Amino acid sequence: MQSFLERWRTPYLLLIAALSAFFAYQCLHLRVDQDNRSMNADNEAQLLIEKEFHERFQTKDTILVAIHKNGILDPDGRDLIQEISFDLQAIDGVEGVISLADHNYSSSPPFESLLISKDRNTAGIPILLADFSDHGESLAHIIQEIQAVAASHENKQVQCYITGLPFQKYEAGRLILKDQKLFAPLSFLVLGLVLWLVTRQLSGLIFPLLISATSIIWTLGIYSICGYSLNMITSLLPPVIMTLSVTTTIHIYLEWLKSSVAGDRQRIITAIENLYLPCLFATLTTAIGFLSLLSSDTPAVRQFGIFAALGVIISYFIGVSGLAVGLSYLKVPVSCTPIHTGLLDSSLRKIADFTIQHPHKIITTTILVAVLSLYEAQKVRSNTDLLKFLGSKNQLYQDSTFIDQNLTGVNQLELLISKNDHTPFDRLEDLEKISSFQKSLEHLKHVQHSFSVIDLLSIHGSSLDDLPSQAPLTETLSQFELKPFFDQDSQTTRLSIRITAIGSSTGTQLIEQIHALAQQHLDSAFEIKEAGGFYRMITESDHLVATQIKSFAIALTFILVTIGIIFRSILFMGLAIIPNIIPLLMGAAIMGFASIDLSTGTVMIASVIIGIAVDDTIHYLSAFKKSFKNDCDTAIKDTTQSTGYALSSTTLALSLGFWVAILGSFQPTIYFALLSGMSMWFALTCDLLVLPACIKLSFCSKKK
Repeated sequence: MQSFLERWRTPYLLLIAALSAFFAYQCLHLRVDQDNRSMNADNEAQLLIEKEFHERFQTKDTILVAIHKNGILDPDGRDLIQEISFDLQAIDGVEGVISLADHNYSSSPPFESLLISKDRNTAGIPILLADFSDHGESLAHIIQEIQAVAASHENKQVQCYITGLPFQKYEAGRLILKDQKLFAPLSFLVLGLVLWLVTRQLSGLIFPLLISATSIIWTLGIYSICGYSLNMITSLLPPVIMTLSVTTTIHIYLEWLKSSVAGDRQRIITAIENLYLPCLFATLTTAIGFLSLLSSDTPAVRQFGIFAALGVIISYFIGVSGLAVGLSYLKVPVSCTPIHTGLLDSSLRKIADFTIQHPHKIITTTILVAVLSLYEAQKVRSNTDLLKFLGSKNQLYQDSTFIDQNLTGVNQLELLISKNDHTPFDRLEDLEKISSFQKSLEHLKHVQHSFSVIDLLSIHGSSLDDLPSQAPLTETLSQFELKPFFDQDSQTTRLSIRITAIGSSTGTQLIEQIHALAQQHLDSAFEIKEAGGFYRMITESDHLVATQIKSFAIALTFILVTIGIIFRSILFMGLAIIPNIIPLLMGAAIMGFASIDLSTGTVMIASVIIGIAVDDTIHYLSAFKKSFKNDCDTAIKDTTQSTGYALSSTTLALSLGFWVAILGSFQPTIYFALLSGMSMWFALTCDLLVLPACIKLSFCSKKK
C-alpha cells in the first residue's frame, strides 16, 4: 500500500478517469424498456400457447379509445365517431380500427359494452396495432399520435379516454425516465447531507459521493454494453448502488478520522488494514443476497440481481483504493472534533449497558416480537395490479377506471377452446355448448363483455338456430368470415373475455371460477387454454413469489455459511441468524398489517435486505472478536460504542438513500424503498441489542 500511494496514485487516477469517461459514454446509449418484455417470465409452456394463439388467429395488440358525449348516436355523434376512426386509421403503425361506423351504428348485443355503452353516451374504438409496434420508439410514436388525435377532438361536450396493455407499457417507460431524473440528484443531495452530518469534513462528503457516482457510471455503462434496457425493476439500480457504495467509504473514512496513528500515510494504511477484510466480507454477503435473484424466471429480476451485485463489488474496490489515494493528498484535520460525542454516544453507552445487564429480557422480547410478526406476516398475499401500480392520480389509471365503469373491462383474457381428439367443430352440439359456456360467464363478477364465434355469426345475420343440426358444420361455417375467432382447420375457436381492472389475486380466483363453469357446460372432450397479457400477469405473479422464496432461502444459506467460514466458528454463524431473520419478519408483519401485497417489487425485499443487513452483523462480530481480551462485558461495550457509530451512520445513509425512491411513480418501487429502509433500522436495532445479548448468553458463558 505504501508503494502504491507513493508511485502509482497518479496513473491510478488517470486510469479511473479514462474508464469512467468510457463508461459514461456508454451510459448515453442506455435505453428504457418501452414494452417491458423483460418483466415476462421465462415460461416455455405458456410461450408455446401464446405462439399457437398468435399463429392461429393472427392476434394484434389493442388500444381502446373511448369517446364520451351525451347522445353519441345522434348525427353529430356519428360524424364524430367516423372522423376519429379515420384519423386513428391514418396513423402509421395502426393496422385496423373497429367502431360502430363499420357496423352501421348498430347497438345490437354483440357490441354492447364494447363499442357502445348501455346508456348510449360512450362509444368504444378498439385500435389494432401492427406487429412491429410493440417495440421501443415505434410504440411511443403510435401512443403519442393516438393521444394527439384524442386531444384534438376534446372539448366541453366531448371527452376521450385511452387504455390498453401497450399503453400501460408506454406509460411505465415514460415514468421510469421521469423517476431517473428525480432519483439521481435527490440521492446525491440526501447522501451529501448525511455524510456532512456524520463526518463534518468536506472530504468526507466529496470522496464518498465521487466513489458512488463512479460506481454507478461503471455499472450502468457495463449494463448498456450488454445491450440491456432499464425497466421497472432495474430502474432501481442507480439509487441502490449509490447508497450501498458509501458503506465501505464511511467505515474506512471514520476509521481514518478517529485514528491516533502518527504519520499521514501510515494513518491511511492502518485504517485500510483494519477494515478492508470486514468490508470485503460485508460486500460479498451483500452480493450473495443480490445474486440469489438469479434463481428468478423473470429476466428483469435477474438483471437487477447481477448488476446490483456487480455495482457493490465495483464500489468496494474503487472505494478502498480510491479513498486511499484521495486521502493521501490530504493532511489530517488539525482541529478534528471528537466523533463520539453528543446524544448518539450517550445512547450507545446506555444500549451497551442494557445489553450486558438485561440479556434475558432482550431475548424474551425478541421472541415475542418474532411470534407477533409471524402472525401478522400470514396476512400477506401475493397480488400484482398493474394499473394500481401507477396510482390513482395517474391519467391512465383514471381513463381505465372510466372505461371500466362505462364501457368494457380494460383487461382481456383469451380462451383457446379445442377438442381433445383434435377433430373439427363439425356438430351443432359443439357450438351450443360453447354458447352455453359463454352465457354463464356473463354472470361472473368482473366480467364485462365476452365475444366468440357465436357473436360473429350474429353479426353476419345468422344464429345457431339457422345452422343445420345433422350435416357437418364445416361447409356451412366456411361461408362466413370467421377467421378472427375460428382457425382455418375449424379445430380451435377463440373466446375473448373483457375483465375489469383487477389484480392477480382476484384474477386467480376468477380463472378458477371460469374453469368450474367450463366443467359444468363443456364436457371432458373439450380442452381450454388461457392466453394473453392479463393471464401471463396472473401466472407470473404467483410464480415470482415462489421463486423469490427460493432465492431468499439460497441467499440465507450461502450468507450463513460464508459467515461461518469467515469467523471459523459455527457459534458465530448461529449468532448471525437471529439479528438478520427478525428484521425480515418485522418487515413482513408491517406488510400484513398495512395490507401491502407481495408484488413484482416487494417480493425482492427479503433477498436484498438479508444481504445488506448482514453487513452490520459482520462488522459487529469482527470488531467484537478484535476487542475481546477475555472480558466479554468490556468487549461488548467497546464494540457497541465504537462500531455502533459507524453502523448507525451507514444505516442512516442507506435508509435515507433508499427512501428517496418513495417519491417514485410505482407502488412496488415505493413499498420496496419504504420497507427496505425500515428493515435496515430493524437490523441495526437487532445488531446493537439482540446480537450482543446473544453473545452475552452464549459466547461469554462459554468463556467463563
